[in-house]
Amino acid sequence: MWAQFVARNTLKDGRNKAYPVNARGGRFGGEDCYTDIASISDKIDMAFVVTGNVEAAMADAANADVESLVIIGSGFAEAGDSGLLRQQKLVADARARGQLILGPNNMGFANLVDQAFAFPQALPDLRVGGVGLASQSGGFSAAAMDFAFAKDVGLSHVITLGNEAMIDVVDCMNYLVEHPGCRVIALFIETIRNPPAFMDAARRAFEAGKPIVACRIGRSEGGARAVAAHTGGMATDDRIIDAVFRQHGVVRAPSIEDLLLTAAILDEYGVLPGRGIGVLSPSGAVGSIISDLAEVSGVELPPLSDEARRRLREDVLPEFATAANPLDFTAYVTTKPEVMPLSAAVMRDDADLDMVAFTCVTCAPQTEAAAPLLGRLVDGIADIFRGSEKPLVLMDFVDAGTTAFARQFRRDHGLPFILPSVEKGVPALGRAIWWSERSRKGIGAPAAPARPVARPAGASGTWSEAESRDLLKQAGVPLVPAVLTSTAQAAISAAEDMSGPVALKLVSPDIAHKSDIGGVRLHVAGQAAISDAWNAVMEAGRAVPGARVDGVLVSPMRQEGLELLVGVARDPQWGLVLAVALGGIWVEVMNDSVLRVLPVDRPEIRAMLGELKGKSLLAGLRGAPPADLDRLIDAIAAIADLAFGLGDAITAIEVNPLLVHGHRIEALDALVSWNDHDRRQPQTVTAHV
Repeated sequence: MWAQFVARNTLKDGRNKAYPVNARGGRFGGEDCYTDIASISDKIDMAFVVTGNVEAAMADAANADVESLVIIGSGFAEAGDSGLLRQQKLVADARARGQLILGPNNMGFANLVDQAFAFPQALPDLRVGGVGLASQSGGFSAAAMDFAFAKDVGLSHVITLGNEAMIDVVDCMNYLVEHPGCRVIALFIETIRNPPAFMDAARRAFEAGKPIVACRIGRSEGGARAVAAHTGGMATDDRIIDAVFRQHGVVRAPSIEDLLLTAAILDEYGVLPGRGIGVLSPSGAVGSIISDLAEVSGVELPPLSDEARRRLREDVLPEFATAANPLDFTAYVTTKPEVMPLSAAVMRDDADLDMVAFTCVTCAPQTEAAAPLLGRLVDGIADIFRGSEKPLVLMDFVDAGTTAFARQFRRDHGLPFILPSVEKGVPALGRAIWWSERSRKGIGAPAAPARPVARPAGASGTWSEAESRDLLKQAGVPLVPAVLTSTAQAAISAAEDMSGPVALKLVSPDIAHKSDIGGVRLHVAGQAAISDAWNAVMEAGRAVPGARVDGVLVSPMRQEGLELLVGVARDPQWGLVLAVALGGIWVEVMNDSVLRVLPVDRPEIRAMLGELKGKSLLAGLRGAPPADLDRLIDAIAAIADLAFGLGDAITAIEVNPLLVHGHRIEALDALVSWNDHDRRQPQTVTAHV
């Protein structure tokens, strides 16, 4: 059955030829089967293998100099250890013969642009467009094509990857970046086997102006690897992938539908001009729903300009209607249909709006009965926007399905892509706007790597705070003043040079949680109190068996400021990961953190700060001065550049807290942990307090 569909799809436009091959002969599709490929007189470009004896089919293809094979058979890596060995042997044989395999355990491909098909199922009458889909799931691809057909999403390619024995998702990304028929890359992925290559392909797509929209399944915490008590604890596998996507301009979609609808919007409109949308609707309730969705989707509904409100009140709307955004032109449209295009013209001319969304009970009627009236109305609105730089977005109220008549109606009237519902449409617009903003600002282009930093001689294990401070200071990280003391009198002398109370902290590379053993004293003032605190801290350290005690660090107390955690931890797959979070108790209570994979540049760090839930705290609350964001970004960049410059030499760098108070940015505590083992071995490092 599969072979029949492959032959039918291949022959559908008359450009290509398909030849049945069966070692036992017989007939297929009304034709005699060839017993081997070499018996075919024509040059064969590709073999589609549906037999269980894959190895024999590959050898037959090699004898006929066929280099490309699509293998849909199962029983390979997905079947356990024995299947993995079989697949490894398959790949070794293919490489030795100069062959290339797509699959195994996949569903082939459909290249709609070039009308080349190797897909073993009946294909719907898909519209050729600019969305190239690569899927690690074969079954998903068939469902995706059905959805694309129903919603009139234009596809350029559908490529299924299966086990990715030789061709993986990165190869498809690079192929689609180069293919002129593909304008948007859609990915359905379960795993990313080669993180550096994936990031490089994402950079290439961003630089080429081709959006990537990805649905990545598997958000569980099972992939978490703790490489530091705080920083690494935040860096679960899915959170890192989410960070990589954001960093490289990859739009993340939560479902099949969202994946294709977001890709379709980006294919239809390209770079959207801004967040501000004017909404036209004959329903106030729908306008309220859109307002709610906009708030959580990154979409803005700016108030109409004074001139737009005046024109609407005086020239367009009845007295009982309100000139606002969203604009409900009410049931008055049944009496005066021209209110719709007139309202659209006002919104088109409003400079405060970046685009206009028109929502209707059905932008594409399901039957012919409603078509004449609706056709005139939507034509009138569409005509207003033809030639305008301001996009018009059409959106149905709810997804009532899409008939063949509705699809043809959209094409006959030259309408833009119609989003099937406000529930799906507004979030899809938000995702498209997010990519567009990053594209306009160039956030997503590769960051320039930091200069290499030499590993200090003898550096190993986890450094004490004093040693870590010296390294950070050399890198330009701002630090609170501190003096390492070896006697109580030295601590008193150091405190005299500092105004106000001081903090005394035990310095030992072998004691992670100093406060747990009494190794920290805060708000200490006066010579006697300082002497007593110094002796108590030293005694606490000496009581820990085998711990090396280097002395006591004395620094001025800082009473005010917002605490941030800034850390870098090593993930075994993705490398060095930067975490920025609200520090102190907020790390555990709010879980408010943002991640990026190094290297990062300053615009990316600014974007990270903007993603914090508590970002408003940086603006200054309850009389606190607003943070000097430029100085803060410089401090975070210095930590990130140091870590990236050290590369494989480190396991973790953590500054906790980085205190922010207006222009004063200071690291109050620090940890550096050195990588004394092979990079591929995950380590557990505990941050100190």
